[in-house]
Amino acid sequence: MIVCVDGCRSFIRHEQTRRRFFCEPPWNQTRLRTLAWQSEVVSTMTREHDHVSFQGEACASKTARGTDSGTSPHERRVGIEVEFGGLNAREATCVIQDLLGGEIVETDAHRYDVKDTDLGDIRIELDSKYVHSSEKASALEKKVRRFAGDVSGPVVPTELITEPLPVSSIARVDHLLDNLAQAGAVGTEQPHLACGVHLNIEWTETGVGSIMRVLQAYLLMAPALRADIEPDTTRTLLPFIGRFPRDYQAKVLDLDYDPDFRQFVADYCLANPSKNRELDLLPLLASIDEKAVEHALGEKPTAIRPTFHYRLPNSLIGVADWSIAREWERWLRVEALAADERRLRDGLKEFRDRHETDDALGTLKRMFADVIGK
Repeated sequence: MIVCVDGCRSFIRHEQTRRRFFCEPPWNQTRLRTLAWQSEVVSTMTREHDHVSFQGEACASKTARGTDSGTSPHERRVGIEVEFGGLNAREATCVIQDLLGGEIVETDAHRYDVKDTDLGDIRIELDSKYVHSSEKASALEKKVRRFAGDVSGPVVPTELITEPLPVSSIARVDHLLDNLAQAGAVGTEQPHLACGVHLNIEWTETGVGSIMRVLQAYLLMAPALRADIEPDTTRTLLPFIGRFPRDYQAKVLDLDYDPDFRQFVADYCLANPSKNRELDLLPLLASIDEKAVEHALGEKPTAIRPTFHYRLPNSLIGVADWSIAREWERWLRVEALAADERRLRDGLKEFRDRHETDDALGTLKRMFADVIGK
Protein backbone atom coordinates (compact mmCIF):
# COMPACT_ATOMS: atom_id res chain seq x y z
CA MET A 1 0.00 0.00 0.00
CA ILE A 2 1.39 3.38 -0.98
CA VAL A 3 1.02 5.93 1.76
CA CYS A 4 1.09 9.70 1.66
CA VAL A 5 3.46 11.15 4.21
CA ASP A 6 2.64 14.83 4.16
CA GLY A 7 3.98 15.29 7.66
CA CYS A 8 7.56 14.18 6.96
CA ARG A 9 9.13 17.61 6.67
CA SER A 10 7.11 19.01 9.56
CA PHE A 11 8.21 16.07 11.76
CA ILE A 12 11.87 16.73 10.97
CA ARG A 13 11.55 20.47 11.60
CA HIS A 14 9.69 19.81 14.85
CA GLU A 15 12.33 17.38 16.11
CA GLN A 16 15.21 19.70 15.26
CA THR A 17 13.43 22.66 16.92
CA ARG A 18 12.67 20.58 20.02
CA ARG A 19 16.30 19.54 20.40
CA ARG A 20 17.50 23.15 20.07
CA PHE A 21 14.87 24.38 22.56
CA PHE A 22 15.82 21.87 25.23
CA CYS A 23 19.55 22.45 24.56
CA GLU A 24 20.19 18.80 23.84
CA PRO A 25 23.79 18.20 22.76
CA PRO A 26 24.34 16.79 19.28
CA TRP A 27 24.64 13.03 19.42
CA ASN A 28 27.89 13.20 17.49
CA GLN A 29 29.49 14.94 20.49
CA THR A 30 28.56 12.32 23.08
CA ARG A 31 31.65 10.20 22.63
CA LEU A 32 34.85 10.34 20.59
CA ARG A 33 36.40 7.29 19.02
CA THR A 34 40.00 7.03 17.92
CA LEU A 35 41.47 4.40 15.64
CA ALA A 36 44.40 2.76 17.41
CA TRP A 37 45.45 -0.43 15.69
CA GLN A 38 46.62 -3.01 18.19
CA SER A 39 48.84 -5.21 16.06
CA GLU A 40 51.80 -4.74 13.72
CA VAL A 41 50.04 -6.55 10.90
CA VAL A 42 47.16 -4.09 11.01
CA SER A 43 49.38 -1.03 10.74
CA THR A 44 51.48 -2.67 8.06
CA MET A 45 48.44 -3.56 5.98
CA THR A 46 47.24 0.02 6.28
CA ARG A 47 50.41 1.19 4.55
CA GLU A 48 50.61 -1.54 1.95
CA HIS A 49 47.11 -2.73 1.07
CA ASP A 50 47.04 -0.78 -2.19
CA HIS A 51 49.91 -2.83 -3.58
CA VAL A 52 49.13 -6.49 -2.88
CA SER A 53 47.59 -9.24 -4.97
CA PHE A 54 46.51 -12.83 -4.58
CA GLN A 55 49.41 -15.07 -5.61
CA GLY A 56 48.75 -17.62 -8.33
CA GLU A 57 45.30 -16.29 -9.30
CA ALA A 58 44.30 -14.14 -12.23
CA CYS A 59 42.97 -11.28 -10.16
CA ALA A 60 44.54 -8.24 -8.53
CA SER A 61 43.56 -6.38 -5.40
CA LYS A 62 42.61 -2.73 -5.79
CA THR A 63 40.89 -2.39 -2.48
CA ALA A 64 41.37 1.31 -1.96
CA ARG A 65 39.47 2.03 -5.15
CA GLY A 66 36.58 -0.28 -4.32
CA THR A 67 37.33 -3.07 -6.78
CA ASP A 68 38.83 -6.14 -5.21
CA SER A 69 40.08 -9.57 -6.10
CA GLY A 70 37.01 -11.73 -6.15
CA THR A 71 34.86 -9.07 -7.78
CA SER A 72 33.80 -8.46 -11.34
CA PRO A 73 35.02 -5.56 -13.48
CA HIS A 74 32.09 -3.34 -12.44
CA GLU A 75 32.45 -1.23 -9.32
CA ARG A 76 32.31 -3.38 -6.25
CA ARG A 77 29.08 -3.40 -4.26
CA VAL A 78 28.17 -3.72 -0.60
CA GLY A 79 24.78 -4.03 1.06
CA ILE A 80 24.47 -2.10 4.32
CA GLU A 81 22.25 -2.77 7.33
CA VAL A 82 22.22 -0.33 10.26
CA GLU A 83 20.28 -0.72 13.51
CA PHE A 84 19.32 2.23 15.70
CA GLY A 85 16.79 3.50 18.22
CA GLY A 86 15.15 6.85 18.86
CA LEU A 87 13.04 6.81 15.69
CA ASN A 88 10.36 4.35 14.71
CA ALA A 89 10.12 2.96 11.19
CA ARG A 90 7.66 5.59 9.97
CA GLU A 91 9.69 8.49 11.35
CA ALA A 92 12.92 7.17 9.83
CA THR A 93 11.11 6.72 6.51
CA CYS A 94 10.18 10.39 6.58
CA VAL A 95 13.82 11.41 7.00
CA ILE A 96 14.91 9.18 4.11
CA GLN A 97 12.27 10.49 1.74
CA ASP A 98 13.01 14.09 2.67
CA LEU A 99 16.72 13.63 1.90
CA LEU A 100 16.70 11.14 -0.96
CA GLY A 101 13.22 11.30 -2.46
CA GLY A 102 11.44 8.13 -3.49
CA GLU A 103 8.00 6.66 -2.97
CA ILE A 104 6.95 5.21 0.39
CA VAL A 105 5.22 1.84 0.45
CA GLU A 106 3.83 0.53 3.74
CA THR A 107 4.21 -3.25 4.02
CA ASP A 108 2.84 -3.38 7.58
CA ALA A 109 2.65 -1.07 10.56
CA HIS A 110 6.35 -1.51 11.35
CA ARG A 111 7.90 -2.05 7.91
CA TYR A 112 8.23 0.45 5.06
CA ASP A 113 9.96 0.40 1.70
CA VAL A 114 11.17 3.63 0.14
CA LYS A 115 11.31 2.90 -3.58
CA ASP A 116 13.52 4.58 -6.17
CA THR A 117 15.46 6.87 -3.85
CA ASP A 118 18.76 8.40 -4.91
CA LEU A 119 20.35 5.38 -3.20
CA GLY A 120 18.01 2.82 -4.71
CA ASP A 121 15.37 0.97 -2.70
CA ILE A 122 15.69 1.22 1.09
CA ARG A 123 13.76 -0.79 3.66
CA ILE A 124 13.05 0.45 7.18
CA GLU A 125 11.60 -1.96 9.72
CA LEU A 126 11.40 -2.85 13.37
CA ASP A 127 14.05 -5.54 13.78
CA SER A 128 11.86 -8.40 15.03
CA LYS A 129 10.13 -11.10 12.99
CA TYR A 130 7.32 -11.24 15.55
CA VAL A 131 5.92 -7.80 14.74
CA HIS A 132 5.51 -8.24 10.98
CA SER A 133 2.58 -9.86 9.19
CA SER A 134 2.13 -11.14 5.66
CA GLU A 135 -0.51 -9.92 3.24
CA LYS A 136 -2.44 -13.17 3.82
CA ALA A 137 -2.55 -12.71 7.59
CA SER A 138 -5.93 -12.32 9.23
CA ALA A 139 -7.08 -8.97 10.55
CA LEU A 140 -6.67 -10.27 14.11
CA GLU A 141 -3.09 -11.41 13.50
CA LYS A 142 -2.18 -8.07 11.95
CA LYS A 143 -3.68 -6.27 14.93
CA VAL A 144 -1.81 -8.43 17.45
CA ARG A 145 1.53 -8.07 15.66
CA ARG A 146 1.07 -4.34 15.32
CA PHE A 147 0.39 -4.10 19.06
CA ALA A 148 3.49 -6.21 19.78
CA GLY A 149 5.55 -3.77 17.73
CA ASP A 150 4.05 -0.76 19.44
CA VAL A 151 4.90 -2.19 22.86
CA SER A 152 8.41 -3.44 22.02
CA GLY A 153 9.42 -0.46 19.87
CA PRO A 154 11.32 1.40 22.63
CA VAL A 155 13.70 -1.54 23.23
CA VAL A 156 13.85 -3.22 19.81
CA PRO A 157 16.04 -1.45 17.23
CA THR A 158 14.78 -0.04 13.97
CA GLU A 159 16.80 -1.31 11.01
CA LEU A 160 17.77 0.39 7.76
CA ILE A 161 18.54 -2.00 4.90
CA THR A 162 19.96 -0.90 1.55
CA GLU A 163 20.17 -2.85 -1.66
CA PRO A 164 23.71 -3.66 -2.88
CA LEU A 165 25.36 -0.28 -3.47
CA PRO A 166 28.57 0.74 -5.24
CA VAL A 167 31.35 1.27 -2.72
CA SER A 168 31.52 4.90 -3.84
CA SER A 169 28.03 5.37 -2.32
CA ILE A 170 29.18 4.64 1.24
CA ALA A 171 29.79 8.35 1.90
CA ARG A 172 26.17 9.08 0.93
CA VAL A 173 24.96 6.42 3.36
CA ASP A 174 27.00 8.11 6.09
CA HIS A 175 25.35 11.41 5.18
CA LEU A 176 21.95 9.74 5.51
CA LEU A 177 22.90 8.39 8.94
CA ASP A 178 23.95 11.89 10.02
CA ASN A 179 20.51 13.15 9.03
CA LEU A 180 18.82 10.37 10.96
CA ALA A 181 20.92 11.25 14.02
CA GLN A 182 19.91 14.90 13.73
CA ALA A 183 16.27 13.78 13.68
CA GLY A 184 16.73 11.76 16.89
CA ALA A 185 18.23 8.39 15.96
CA VAL A 186 20.62 6.90 18.53
CA GLY A 187 22.84 3.85 18.50
CA THR A 188 24.82 1.55 20.74
CA GLU A 189 25.69 4.26 23.25
CA GLN A 190 22.19 3.82 24.69
CA PRO A 191 22.48 0.95 27.22
CA HIS A 192 19.03 -0.49 26.49
CA LEU A 193 19.70 -0.89 22.76
CA ALA A 194 21.68 -3.76 21.23
CA CYS A 195 22.42 -2.20 17.84
CA GLY A 196 24.83 -3.42 15.21
CA VAL A 197 25.86 -2.92 11.60
CA HIS A 198 26.04 -5.59 8.90
CA LEU A 199 28.04 -5.29 5.69
CA ASN A 200 27.15 -7.72 2.89
CA ILE A 201 30.36 -7.57 0.90
CA GLU A 202 30.27 -8.71 -2.71
CA TRP A 203 32.60 -11.61 -3.57
CA THR A 204 32.45 -13.40 -6.91
CA GLU A 205 35.56 -15.59 -6.68
CA THR A 206 34.27 -19.13 -6.07
CA GLY A 207 37.54 -20.95 -5.36
CA VAL A 208 37.86 -22.35 -1.86
CA GLY A 209 41.44 -21.03 -1.62
CA SER A 210 40.55 -17.35 -1.82
CA ILE A 211 37.58 -17.72 0.55
CA MET A 212 39.66 -19.62 3.09
CA ARG A 213 42.45 -17.02 2.98
CA VAL A 214 39.98 -14.26 3.80
CA LEU A 215 38.66 -16.31 6.72
CA GLN A 216 42.21 -17.01 7.92
CA ALA A 217 43.12 -13.33 7.68
CA TYR A 218 40.01 -12.38 9.63
CA LEU A 219 40.70 -14.91 12.38
CA LEU A 220 44.28 -13.67 12.74
CA MET A 221 43.17 -10.04 12.91
CA ALA A 222 40.01 -10.53 14.99
CA PRO A 223 41.62 -9.78 18.40
CA ALA A 224 43.05 -6.48 17.10
CA LEU A 225 39.76 -5.61 15.40
CA ARG A 226 37.81 -6.25 18.60
CA ALA A 227 40.25 -4.14 20.62
CA ASP A 228 39.84 -1.31 18.11
CA ILE A 229 36.07 -1.55 17.76
CA GLU A 230 35.43 -2.07 21.50
CA PRO A 231 32.21 -4.09 21.19
CA ASP A 232 29.27 -2.84 23.21
CA THR A 233 28.77 -4.89 26.39
CA THR A 234 25.11 -5.58 25.61
CA ARG A 235 26.02 -7.00 22.21
CA THR A 236 28.71 -9.27 23.66
CA LEU A 237 26.13 -10.80 26.00
CA LEU A 238 23.84 -11.67 23.09
CA PRO A 239 24.46 -14.48 20.56
CA PHE A 240 24.28 -12.38 17.39
CA ILE A 241 28.03 -11.82 16.93
CA GLY A 242 29.42 -15.04 18.35
CA ARG A 243 33.10 -15.84 17.94
CA PHE A 244 34.23 -18.89 16.04
CA PRO A 245 34.80 -21.97 18.24
CA ARG A 246 38.42 -22.34 19.32
CA ASP A 247 38.75 -25.81 17.81
CA TYR A 248 37.48 -24.55 14.47
CA GLN A 249 39.88 -21.60 14.53
CA ALA A 250 42.76 -24.00 15.18
CA LYS A 251 41.66 -26.18 12.25
CA VAL A 252 41.38 -23.32 9.77
CA LEU A 253 44.62 -21.67 10.89
CA ASP A 254 46.58 -24.91 10.61
CA LEU A 255 49.22 -24.56 7.90
CA ASP A 256 48.41 -28.08 6.70
CA TYR A 257 44.65 -27.49 6.36
CA ASP A 258 43.94 -27.85 2.64
CA PRO A 259 40.31 -28.93 2.05
CA ASP A 260 38.42 -29.05 -1.21
CA PHE A 261 35.24 -26.97 -1.39
CA ARG A 262 32.83 -29.64 -0.12
CA GLN A 263 35.09 -30.50 2.81
CA PHE A 264 35.47 -26.81 3.67
CA VAL A 265 31.67 -26.44 3.62
CA ALA A 266 31.22 -29.54 5.79
CA ASP A 267 33.78 -28.35 8.34
CA TYR A 268 32.36 -24.84 8.42
CA CYS A 269 28.72 -25.91 8.84
CA LEU A 270 29.55 -28.47 11.52
CA ALA A 271 31.24 -25.81 13.66
CA ASN A 272 29.07 -22.85 12.61
CA PRO A 273 25.50 -23.98 11.88
CA SER A 274 24.18 -20.47 12.60
CA LYS A 275 24.54 -17.10 10.92
CA ASN A 276 25.44 -15.63 14.31
CA ARG A 277 29.17 -15.33 13.74
CA GLU A 278 31.30 -12.21 13.42
CA LEU A 279 31.96 -13.21 9.81
CA ASP A 280 29.10 -15.32 8.47
CA LEU A 281 30.08 -17.39 5.41
CA LEU A 282 26.82 -19.32 4.98
CA PRO A 283 25.25 -16.98 2.36
CA LEU A 284 28.45 -17.00 0.27
CA LEU A 285 28.95 -20.76 0.45
CA ALA A 286 25.28 -21.36 -0.40
CA SER A 287 25.54 -19.09 -3.44
CA ILE A 288 28.33 -21.33 -4.76
CA ASP A 289 26.81 -24.74 -3.91
CA GLU A 290 23.43 -24.59 -2.21
CA LYS A 291 23.07 -28.38 -2.11
CA ALA A 292 26.41 -28.82 -0.33
CA VAL A 293 25.39 -26.32 2.36
CA GLU A 294 21.93 -27.86 2.72
CA HIS A 295 23.47 -31.31 3.12
CA ALA A 296 25.97 -30.08 5.71
CA LEU A 297 23.37 -28.11 7.71
CA GLY A 298 20.59 -30.64 7.43
CA GLU A 299 18.24 -27.88 6.29
CA LYS A 300 17.92 -25.32 3.52
CA PRO A 301 20.10 -22.22 4.02
CA THR A 302 18.06 -19.14 4.92
CA ALA A 303 20.19 -16.71 2.91
CA ILE A 304 21.85 -17.23 -0.46
CA ARG A 305 23.93 -14.39 -1.85
CA PRO A 306 27.54 -13.99 -3.07
CA THR A 307 28.70 -11.93 -0.11
CA PHE A 308 30.72 -12.10 3.06
CA HIS A 309 28.26 -11.27 5.84
CA TYR A 310 30.36 -9.10 8.16
CA ARG A 311 28.44 -8.60 11.40
CA LEU A 312 29.76 -5.63 13.39
CA PRO A 313 28.94 -5.25 17.08
CA ASN A 314 28.37 -1.49 17.26
CA SER A 315 26.12 1.00 15.54
CA LEU A 316 27.50 4.32 16.71
CA ILE A 317 25.15 6.46 14.65
CA GLY A 318 25.62 10.11 15.50
CA VAL A 319 28.98 9.58 17.26
CA ALA A 320 31.96 11.59 16.07
CA ASP A 321 34.72 9.67 14.29
CA TRP A 322 32.45 6.72 13.52
CA SER A 323 31.16 5.95 10.05
CA ILE A 324 30.41 3.10 7.67
CA ALA A 325 33.46 4.29 5.72
CA ARG A 326 35.65 3.56 8.77
CA GLU A 327 34.20 0.07 9.09
CA TRP A 328 34.81 -0.51 5.39
CA GLU A 329 38.44 0.53 5.80
CA ARG A 330 38.83 -2.05 8.56
CA TRP A 331 37.46 -4.73 6.27
CA LEU A 332 39.85 -3.77 3.48
CA ARG A 333 42.75 -4.43 5.85
CA VAL A 334 41.49 -7.98 6.32
CA GLU A 335 41.41 -8.47 2.54
CA ALA A 336 44.86 -6.93 2.22
CA LEU A 337 46.32 -9.49 4.63
CA ALA A 338 44.50 -12.28 2.78
CA ALA A 339 46.02 -11.05 -0.46
CA ASP A 340 49.59 -10.97 0.86
CA GLU A 341 50.69 -14.60 0.80
CA ARG A 342 53.95 -14.05 2.71
CA ARG A 343 52.41 -12.07 5.56
CA LEU A 344 49.47 -14.43 5.83
CA ARG A 345 51.78 -17.44 6.06
CA ASP A 346 53.88 -15.65 8.68
CA GLY A 347 50.71 -15.06 10.67
CA LEU A 348 49.73 -18.72 10.42
CA LYS A 349 53.20 -19.77 11.60
CA GLU A 350 53.02 -17.39 14.53
CA PHE A 351 49.60 -18.75 15.47
CA ARG A 352 50.93 -22.33 15.27
CA ASP A 353 53.88 -21.52 17.52
CA ARG A 354 51.70 -19.76 20.06
CA HIS A 355 49.09 -22.53 19.94
CA GLU A 356 51.73 -25.21 20.53
CA THR A 357 53.14 -23.22 23.45
CA ASP A 358 49.66 -22.86 24.99
CA ASP A 359 49.04 -26.60 24.56
CA ALA A 360 52.37 -27.42 26.21
CA LEU A 361 51.64 -25.14 29.16
CA GLY A 362 48.20 -26.69 29.49
CA THR A 363 49.72 -30.17 29.59
CA LEU A 364 52.24 -29.11 32.28
CA LYS A 365 49.43 -27.62 34.39
CA ARG A 366 47.42 -30.84 34.14
CA MET A 367 50.48 -32.94 35.05
CA PHE A 368 51.18 -30.71 38.05
CA ALA A 369 47.56 -30.99 39.16
CA ASP A 370 47.79 -34.79 38.95
CA VAL A 371 50.99 -34.82 41.05
CA ILE A 372 49.54 -32.72 43.87
CA GLY A 373 46.22 -34.49 43.65
CA LYS A 374 44.07 -31.56 42.50
